[in-house]
Amino acid sequence: MLSRVFSNGQEKSLRIVILTPFRGPGNLPAVYATPEVLGKICGYVEFECSGEIKGGDLDLTFRVKSEAKWVRNYGQTNVVYHSKQALQRESWEIPVTHLRPGVIGAGKIRYDFEAALNPQTPSSIAGRRGWLNYRFAVTLHRGFPRRNIVFKQDVWTFSTCLPAPNLEYMTDPHVYSGVWDSHLPFVCSLPSKNIALGQTVPLTVRLDPFLPSSGHFRQELVVVSAIVKLKQYTRLWHRWDVKTETKEVLAMAVNDGWPQVRSGLQRVILVNIPPAPRLSCTTITRPVQKTHVLKLIMRVRTQSMTDREARELRVEMEVNVTGPRPPTDSLLEELPPYSTTWDGENDGDDSD
Repeated sequence: MLSRVFSNGQEKSLRIVILTPFRGPGNLPAVYATPEVLGKICGYVEFECSGEIKGGDLDLTFRVKSEAKWVRNYGQTNVVYHSKQALQRESWEIPVTHLRPGVIGAGKIRYDFEAALNPQTPSSIAGRRGWLNYRFAVTLHRGFPRRNIVFKQDVWTFSTCLPAPNLEYMTDPHVYSGVWDSHLPFVCSLPSKNIALGQTVPLTVRLDPFLPSSGHFRQELVVVSAIVKLKQYTRLWHRWDVKTETKEVLAMAVNDGWPQVRSGLQRVILVNIPPAPRLSCTTITRPVQKTHVLKLIMRVRTQSMTDREARELRVEMEVNVTGPRPPTDSLLEELPPYSTTWDGENDGDDSD
């Protein structure tokens, strides 16, 4: 968090410190925004110099930006598409005492700040071609021909729509039901359409007996194979140009534990939702849009059929991926588990 410049035997340092006990992907300082507590980023700017320095104003800026950038090849020509949208901006002028015009004396300057986040601001996103970034930048203006001294600090933000745990709170189950191939009634349900990064979600699957009108009435149902997938769909905009990408962020085989029954069956599958930045929160901005679908794909047959004759039953449920709620421990001895999964700016998008 420290930027230093050495010249003429003097040491100058400029830094931004974010006051939070939490860390997000990339070991960035992390803050949380919940329905009951407005998200705030608190910290301070510190400038220190061992001697006199040429310098003028010192200012701090904060901005939240959604950004998309990709390249398309048209024969021998490469076209770069780049779009940006500022979701929030704020700035502060930091008081500086000058010994004389354009000269700052030796000593230390500290400036405390607080930035309140807009309630609708999405969570951070880190990707190869689309990202949503929270950034502070402090600048000591020095004037030509000297270079300004600039220090930037990114902050990872988790914005959640999940309420605080409450015994009286009743979830609104997300249910998808139908009749497969006019033969088999089914029901899939989640506790809520909103699921959090890193959450373990129970997916309840119910398969009723074959309908009397079908040719498989009173036959046993056999589940040959099953897999649960979570797909992330990304749309990037630049004016009228659009780029779409699909990433499979979860694929979990559930082939065992399915009994052969005539009377129907019900089973709960525990789905471990990936953390950030492997998975991004559902986000709707003009440069970057992220949406998600949880899929259950099964191959089923009757007892009289062979595995090769099994048919596919596919259930797709649109879900809203939201940020996690803040950890309940006031003091953390270790970083949250999602912070150890990030090794750079790439969030794993492999699509071209």
